[in-house]
Amino acid sequence: MRGECLIPDGTEPSAPALVRPAAGLDVDPGLLDPFLHTAAVTAFYRYFSFSPKPPGPDGLVEILSHFSKLPYENLSKIIRHHEAAEMEKKLRFPIEVMDGFVRHRFGGTCFSLTFFLQTLLAHAGYRCYPVMADMKWAPNSHCAMIVLMDGRRHLVDPGYLLNRPMEMTLEKPRVYDSEFTGVELVRLGSGDSAVFEVRTFNRAETKSRYRFRDAPCPAVEFLRHWTDSFGWNSMHGLCLTRAERGRMVYIHKHYMRESTFEGKRTCKIRENYHESIRRAFGIQAEITERALAALEANMARERASGLWKPREKKGTE
Repeated sequence: MRGECLIPDGTEPSAPALVRPAAGLDVDPGLLDPFLHTAAVTAFYRYFSFSPKPPGPDGLVEILSHFSKLPYENLSKIIRHHEAAEMEKKLRFPIEVMDGFVRHRFGGTCFSLTFFLQTLLAHAGYRCYPVMADMKWAPNSHCAMIVLMDGRRHLVDPGYLLNRPMEMTLEKPRVYDSEFTGVELVRLGSGDSAVFEVRTFNRAETKSRYRFRDAPCPAVEFLRHWTDSFGWNSMHGLCLTRAERGRMVYIHKHYMRESTFEGKRTCKIRENYHESIRRAFGIQAEITERALAALEANMARERASGLWKPREKKGTE
């Protein structure tokens, strides 16, 4: 199973057959040059009304604190997949991510968010690079950023809502949201074989989320994974996540979960689906309906082409 829709409690969405990835790469990797996207950087600073500080811990935290307002969501990606014929038009580059946030309170999935953050940090003078990560259902199914600062490496991950830099060192293995909850980074192995594992924890348990190697992902490879992701299972249902200190709201299909320091509350939202998304994310009902219509059309296209078949239910002939 493969997908970039990140399930906070570690459960997996259903696993229909995968769409076959395109044999060739139809998008110019040169488009992943951060310095081609100056307009998006200007729009970001203008909207949030601040100017970048010289590269350093305070400046990085400030950028991340504003960037964290952009949610993880795949509505924008599902809509674009339906409405754009060419792969280059399906990808949401930084100016489109920023415009989508201003107009519709969109954010993006891990690829569009990570590249936008890389663009912002590169323009601000930080040394940084993307890495691919393995989740339990498939390799290279997530991506994040490594920032080099003061001779040390820091993990930042807008796709998994890690919006504060996490130093990759054994001396500081945890970032806390509260006294009892946060993110843990564990190094497994050493030397060239070392792998880092990201875990989340609370009072009751610790869960593994993904693993990655500290190896920069070349633009061609990053772009291939990004284009392949339009055929992943994460495109078979709406998914949104937004976090703020002490609270996370997560919607997957017709379920919503709100997590706080005190615990979790999960409920079905089928009867008030559009309104639940509007209240939690600020996305208007007509945009959600547009995404649902695009999702239905995308699935119909996959069924007609034989690229997707639902799993047979247990107990059927």
